[in-house]
Amino acid sequence: MRSSLLIKISALLMVGATLFVMASCSLTGEQAEEESTTEPPIVTMEARPADDTAALDFFNRAVNRIKAEKPGVSVGRSARVQNVDTGDCPEAEALIQFAKSFSDALNGEDASAEYGADLNDLLPLKGTSDVSRLTMGDIKGVALEDSEDDPHIYIVKIELQDGDASGAVAKAFDLDIDKSEVLKNFTDYKKLLEVSDYDVTYNECTIEARINKEDNRVQSLDYTLNSDVTTDVNFTGTLASLGETPVSFRLQQSLHVGDFQWEPPTEAETQEG
Repeated sequence: MRSSLLIKISALLMVGATLFVMASCSLTGEQAEEESTTEPPIVTMEARPADDTAALDFFNRAVNRIKAEKPGVSVGRSARVQNVDTGDCPEAEALIQFAKSFSDALNGEDASAEYGADLNDLLPLKGTSDVSRLTMGDIKGVALEDSEDDPHIYIVKIELQDGDASGAVAKAFDLDIDKSEVLKNFTDYKKLLEVSDYDVTYNECTIEARINKEDNRVQSLDYTLNSDVTTDVNFTGTLASLGETPVSFRLQQSLHVGDFQWEPPTEAETQEG
């Protein structure tokens, strides 16, 4: 009788031990699976910029590496006229041509450069080895954010101080509107109106950069240059009685720099090309 009881107790202990081992294995398996699906931590090249001054310095160093290291890159440009104001003048069609002439003067094809090509005359600031010479005095503000769609990316947003061509915009943008090219578009209008000169101020100009945290290499750059133009149009000939009319408008230029190839192409890529 006693022997039978001992056998039963031993059996219960064996069952308990088996269940404990199975539970332990299950927990270990779940932990291993959890550990295997956890993303590895992002190792940044340097500490996150602590303030606005550090963020701007980070931006300048990152973008100025572009011309030095000569990655492959593509450049897209566009321009559009906005907010044309011709006052109460009924000859608006002729005046709007003045605004459109800015876009005509800026019409340029998209461009690209292969890895290793000289970028000095392709990217701002053309003709120099720099892309940005901005200082804290040149900007209204700078924001450094983590990208929502890619944890490896910082997004740096900069708004420049407003001003003329001698101000902040000249330290980050190419101000390549040829005034003589714009004005000569009015040759066909000489019998009706004259535009002898115009003034330009730059307002709400911005730059946005996507920069990889792990190697501080730029992934894309987006520039927005807003040129606010004002002039006086003098009517001539049969329209001379209209006298002088003020005209104003905004020309918005956009520049996108992308498709960065920071490493030299492989042999296979070279053959495909």
